[in-house]
Amino acid sequence: MDSGDHVRGYTVVDFETTGFSHRKGDRIVEIGVVRLDSEGRIVDSWETLINPMRHVGASHIHGISAKDVVGAPTFEDIADLFALDLSGSVFVGHNAKFDAAFAQCELAAAGRLDDSQIPFLDTMAIAKRVLGLKRSRLTDVCDALGVRNENAHSALSDALATAQVLQAFLQHDNARNHPEWADVVSESSEFCGYRIHNPHCTRDALRSRQAVAQAQETLSGGAWIGQAIGHRARPDDAIAAEYFTLLDNVLLDNYLSQMEQSQLLQFARTHDLSAAALRSLHADYVHLLIHAAEADGIVTSHESAVITSVSDLVGVDLGDCQRSAPITMFAPHVRSALPSITLRPGDRVCVTGPVAQTQAYWEDYFTARGIQVAGIAKSTKVLIAGDPDSLSGKAKKARQYGIPIIAEMAVDSAIDCEEPVTATLF
Repeated sequence: MDSGDHVRGYTVVDFETTGFSHRKGDRIVEIGVVRLDSEGRIVDSWETLINPMRHVGASHIHGISAKDVVGAPTFEDIADLFALDLSGSVFVGHNAKFDAAFAQCELAAAGRLDDSQIPFLDTMAIAKRVLGLKRSRLTDVCDALGVRNENAHSALSDALATAQVLQAFLQHDNARNHPEWADVVSESSEFCGYRIHNPHCTRDALRSRQAVAQAQETLSGGAWIGQAIGHRARPDDAIAAEYFTLLDNVLLDNYLSQMEQSQLLQFARTHDLSAAALRSLHADYVHLLIHAAEADGIVTSHESAVITSVSDLVGVDLGDCQRSAPITMFAPHVRSALPSITLRPGDRVCVTGPVAQTQAYWEDYFTARGIQVAGIAKSTKVLIAGDPDSLSGKAKKARQYGIPIIAEMAVDSAIDCEEPVTATLF
């Protein structure tokens, strides 16, 4: 029996996710899709990172950080493309129950699926039945069949490995002729639950890991300002002062996240500033940092390191800053080269997604200094993030309220804590 004749083929799917349950708020952060015809020949594949609009979760497993998904499409952006590939095809996955559950919830949330249950073919279940392995993880099955998975826990690599496993089973009579296989193929050929809004959707929005890594490398060293699209060559003084204040906030930890780059570019677009105007402002800003560091007659090693770091981030050659600048006009709006946040007893801070230390560590650290660690409120002085590009609810609120976000590793260099006043008895 050639059960593949009833469908146009197989669509192998693999997801990397923030956690294990969509119903508990977890989302997809990467999708890999491999399409095979009814005989098992690979005819197409694609991959993309997905912006989950929340904390990316298990980075130690999938290797995806918040900065990687800042410019990636949301699931809804690619929902039509995904639904089109699934329509009339057999949904295949390794531990497919997991992937099908996420697909079910994401497609339904995007309005691309009715309340029908997606039928699926599970290569893990087939491997248990046909190969008799004690363990049937993808890596175990690949080892048993001689399939190479070049980059495990990358969605497309896992999907390609699963596709090769499927190809092996398509040649295995005990697998393909099993009633369960025939039943899934029959259900899939009759399944009509997908709701495609745009049948002519393109792949323009897709962002692979490789493309994102190349973009990040290209935009390092201040090259990101080339994205500015305005035309104004000279900003008004008030705009310049406002931009310097924004630079103060985003450079508190001497790190420029993808989200912070987007903030600066959005400012440029809003005020019609050209790339040349931004470069000029950045040169003035670094010059003012130098002026602030030299004000007491001594430039410390720390101040020098900060100035060098900031100049690299904003793409300024320090030699270009040895020129006159409107010091008296803008000096009040620019930080010194020393740590720029002073926390006093009774102040409030928030911590999200710590990596270097635990939440308990930071609570003890600040409590010992009389500082409250709590959720985000308008009175919060700073949000400390394991990943400054975090899309957590706390990070979203902080950006909404204009609260500075600094990297966890920069606490010691970017924050001064005033000592609590101790009462003395006479």
